[in-house]
Amino acid sequence: MRSAKIFIPVLFIILPFLLTGCIKIKTGSEAGVTGGFFVTQDSGEKWVSRSGIFVSDGVPKSFIGSNVTKLVFDPQDAAAVYLGTQNNGLYYSYNYGQGWHNTLADKGAINDVVVHPKDKCTIYAAVHNRIWRTDDCSRTWTDLYFESRERKYITALGINYQDPNVVYAANNEGAFLRSLDQGKSWDVLYRLPSGIKQIIIQNHSDNNIIYAVTNTKGVWRSNDAGITWEDLMAKTVYELETVKEGERTMTAIKKTDEDKPFFKISGVSDAQVAATDVSQADSLIYANRIGMFRFVSDHWEQYPLLTPKNKEAIYSLTVNPKDGNDIYYGTANALYHTIDNGANWTIKELPTKRAAGVLQFAAEGKLLYLGAYQVEK
Repeated sequence: MRSAKIFIPVLFIILPFLLTGCIKIKTGSEAGVTGGFFVTQDSGEKWVSRSGIFVSDGVPKSFIGSNVTKLVFDPQDAAAVYLGTQNNGLYYSYNYGQGWHNTLADKGAINDVVVHPKDKCTIYAAVHNRIWRTDDCSRTWTDLYFESRERKYITALGINYQDPNVVYAANNEGAFLRSLDQGKSWDVLYRLPSGIKQIIIQNHSDNNIIYAVTNTKGVWRSNDAGITWEDLMAKTVYELETVKEGERTMTAIKKTDEDKPFFKISGVSDAQVAATDVSQADSLIYANRIGMFRFVSDHWEQYPLLTPKNKEAIYSLTVNPKDGNDIYYGTANALYHTIDNGANWTIKELPTKRAAGVLQFAAEGKLLYLGAYQVEK
């Protein structure tokens, strides 16, 4: 396969940043903000819109009209943020989103991004039906791989933190691919029975453990770096209930629950989003229109939620990397937050008229970031 490079001019002129400001949600001042990127440091009481693009002509520009599809951080540098969009390419910032540069514009939807864990200038992007890599901080990009078949797209990426030469990819047909040479060549390791939406590697504890979140067949897990896979929808699911232990409120498995395979819950295999809990060695939280569930060791636990079953889809979720009990999930209309693993929830308005398309805690667990997405009705 022929390799191609694109050369993208990068602007280094840093002008006064004019588009950042606090949005006090309850006052209605967010009415003019359609989308883009937001940050809060007080659990969603106040949000700051950070969607301004560095320009050379002095005319302020932003990407508030863009649908954000992916939010990724550099594992070495908390200030480096990457935002994939549906139609406007990849935006990247080296100052916590206070100003942005744009790259890979007009190439198609950015479905996923991974950053090399030891070299911040090496980044991989899944764009429409191709995989691109840059080795010079987004100045130039190399076309590594493309799906030549019609309506086949690269949907997810992953990278092994222990050996960054190992890169993973997946497509909307269910193929799980691996490269051992930084994307120069690829092999299909396994074919799952549904298109893959997310690849989640437990790089913080064991990089051999990989989760694949599929479109219609739920969650699968590999314990040997993608060679063999197990269908986690066959595992038992238990409902959680809120209980009190002294003055402490917590969640516990209902004593009346009997063993029931997860797939027996109607609609639960139609995935929406999942996130890892890095405060534990191996724990995953998975959500869709049915509800939100945590996989622990060998079973699933279903959270009691404020949103009713089948009434409102969960589009995004994130777990505090410093505290696995601190969880947010976002819908088309609101943001939900628990600090006690689902025993109690609070609800807050979003800083945008769009859905909470992506949510992500910063590495230190204090800042919360949100990318907006216009859901088609």
